[in-house]
Amino acid sequence: MSMFDRHGADETIESLGLEGTNLMLARYWLSLWNGDSLPARSALSPARIKEHLPSIIMFNVVPNESVIVRLAGTRYRHILGAELTGKDWIAAASERHRPARLGLFTTVVQGAILLSHRLLSMSVGEDTICEEIVLPFTPEANGVVPVLAHVNLPARDFLKIKSMAQAIADPIDFRIVPLPALARAA
Repeated sequence: MSMFDRHGADETIESLGLEGTNLMLARYWLSLWNGDSLPARSALSPARIKEHLPSIIMFNVVPNESVIVRLAGTRYRHILGAELTGKDWIAAASERHRPARLGLFTTVVQGAILLSHRLLSMSVGEDTICEEIVLPFTPEANGVVPVLAHVNLPARDFLKIKSMAQAIADPIDFRIVPLPALARAA
């Protein structure tokens, strides 16, 4: 299991300039760490983040092979007009974007944070830019790596996006931020 610098990860999270909800979730994720090791998915308590569950997606990632939606919050179903749970997240991307998407998730599960922004054209009202953060957990015994993603989707219940294609298309921008590795003794 890879070891990371927990203190360095704290500093990294604080330096990202995250939107309030994403910052709170990233801090919660950090609180689940086992020393300098990524947290186990079993450490996550849905009750502790209950108010944010509608905007959370959990993925099961097999590095360089697959990304499956383990569970998608209810806000996704409402805003997108589709159920994502159980879907192949790579197949949902445009054919040209599939290798990049798989590569991004593989990088995350190897010890990085993904931060992106996406423009959503809403069917009613103004378009909105959403911030997404993607955080890895420690690999499970079967080699699957759970990943938590949160998007600060609009809280207005009546909103829907104009097309699902835009929600799964390339983001406006993204950053892969490596987690600081634990310094090894020489």
